[in-house]
Amino acid sequence: MISCIICSRQTDLSAELKENIASTIGCEYELVVIDNSKNEYSIFSAYNEGVRRAQGDILCFMHEDVLYHTDGWGKSVVDYFLQYPSVGLLGVAGTHFLSHIPSGWWETECKSCHLIQGYTENGEYKSSISDIRTYMSNPTCLVAIDGLWMCMRKDVFIQVSWDDVTFNGFHAYDVDMSLQIWSTGLQVHMIWDVLIEHKSLGCFDDCFYDAYAKLWAKWREILPMNKGVELSIQEYEIRTRIVELNEKIRKQHKQITSIYSSKAYRLGNLILKPIRKIKKLLYL
Repeated sequence: MISCIICSRQTDLSAELKENIASTIGCEYELVVIDNSKNEYSIFSAYNEGVRRAQGDILCFMHEDVLYHTDGWGKSVVDYFLQYPSVGLLGVAGTHFLSHIPSGWWETECKSCHLIQGYTENGEYKSSISDIRTYMSNPTCLVAIDGLWMCMRKDVFIQVSWDDVTFNGFHAYDVDMSLQIWSTGLQVHMIWDVLIEHKSLGCFDDCFYDAYAKLWAKWREILPMNKGVELSIQEYEIRTRIVELNEKIRKQHKQITSIYSSKAYRLGNLILKPIRKIKKLLYL
């Protein structure tokens, strides 16, 4: 049986998601919904509570803004774990490389992915297929997967848990669990025959990067790491440089944003406003 564990911002799941799971999973299952409408849980503590409640042999941790486009996806997951008993964690998107620098898993540009990514633009919902098979092999190993959908064997939780001591928010849980799985001697894999639609892009604010700073401090002794692809020295340097540049851009953007929001900048802008208007009139 598969236990679908969901940390929900509502008191219950949407009827659409319930119907979607029921009509596509193709095997025995249960819904384990953690009501987080009052924001009493972090994603880590919510998922730990979900593990305690779950009765299934396989645990599926999923966002509540997903839809399944594959019939019988549950049976595919069960069959995959039976075929590859050394696998502890399955996902539909992730990276083959993590550098020594804190970053989002996708920033290395060394990734595999198979999903429909949704987003909202000018109030209108849109979606597009994200199918990156550059490093596809059979099977496909990943260093870390994205948390929109993560399937695990229940017996793995003898050795791991969602780290609600180090972390207390809603970020870094996916990469942290991926690295925990590798540390047990099990593997993290990509499953290609399950297609999921994810209806949002996520939030990458200061809380996100603060959590990743904690994550890299926790795992600094085993990073960098790559799985599922052999990187040449040149490729390794390129991937690392990409992460370095992204980090530099992010820090500069943060500094500029801080300047724009400062009292000194707003005061200066207020003082200069009439001068700009006079210059504009003189120009006209």
